[in-house]
Amino acid sequence: MDTRERIQKEGTEAIINNKFTGILDISFRVGKSRITIDALNTVKSEINVLILAPGIPILDSWKAEIKKWGLKETIHVTYLWSNSLKKNNELYHLIIADECHAYNKSVLLQLRKHQLKGTRILGLTGTLDQVSEWNLNNILSIKPIYKYSFEQAVLDGIIADYSVTCIGLDLNDTEEVFVIDIAKPPVTEKVAYEYWDKLYKNAVSRQKYDKLQFYMMKRKDIIYVSQTKLKKTLELIEQHERCLIFSARQEIADQIGDGQFHSKSKKTLDKFKEKKLNKLSVISMISMGITIPELKVAVFNQMKSVEALALQQAARILNLEDGRNAEIYIVYLKNTQDEEWIKDATKGFEKNKIQWL
Repeated sequence: MDTRERIQKEGTEAIINNKFTGILDISFRVGKSRITIDALNTVKSEINVLILAPGIPILDSWKAEIKKWGLKETIHVTYLWSNSLKKNNELYHLIIADECHAYNKSVLLQLRKHQLKGTRILGLTGTLDQVSEWNLNNILSIKPIYKYSFEQAVLDGIIADYSVTCIGLDLNDTEEVFVIDIAKPPVTEKVAYEYWDKLYKNAVSRQKYDKLQFYMMKRKDIIYVSQTKLKKTLELIEQHERCLIFSARQEIADQIGDGQFHSKSKKTLDKFKEKKLNKLSVISMISMGITIPELKVAVFNQMKSVEALALQQAARILNLEDGRNAEIYIVYLKNTQDEEWIKDATKGFEKNKIQWL
């Protein structure tokens, strides 16, 4: 029995021993769906199961896994996008809450309503942060019943080893491209950021909270559409034959790569999988549930501050292939909120694998 098989067996036993209630916190690429299907196949009675997920591709992946591993016909499965749970009043013996770390409190409260009707809740995740764990325990009274970390999966050779290179950039102070006052000429990226950042900090110090959201949005806009970051991103992807590029705005994504994958352009993902194009730009849309072959490089034009999301996005390039290590590149603006986001987002990676340039 190899390591993956041992972890799968132990995970299945944990589900059975805890009567399908709790959280399975197991690194991606280990096989959480296989573990769960094996546990379900031990159930002798006929039951109704709802598989819940925060993305349709994850549900499609479940359908394929159930067919592959042969779920018993007495287990009747329904699939549902997590945000649609409020519209669902059916009764289930079990709800499998996949990627449960990604659920907002509204979804968790809907799960609680089902729980009060007698439904058991089994949460699945590979990136359980402290906030998510607290919310799941506080609202649903479920705790981890089995853990196998991302770091251990790397050590055991289940997923590829990796390096993270964070490239700090100075705000541009030569090109006047931002308008902060329609009655005045445009200003540079640096001037615009410092202007909104000063207003934000002044509002905080004076406890003028009604304006905070507006100033935060203005500051974030400058970071998300930064031409400084765009230019460096374009330089980086030129150095690689095949890569996945993450950004936060469509207007940036549309300027990067051989194709784009976002709400207005979804047909390119299959081409990328089939290697009909080799540089795909996305807007955080394939963070979970998607496997892409022969991919070892990810470039983050923008990384958001959520640690779990960063790990899920990076997971797209962590397949074991020919012994190759994965390369993660992150560009950020120094001495801005962007730098703080990067520090938070990279907490899930091992410090000795991160290089700051």
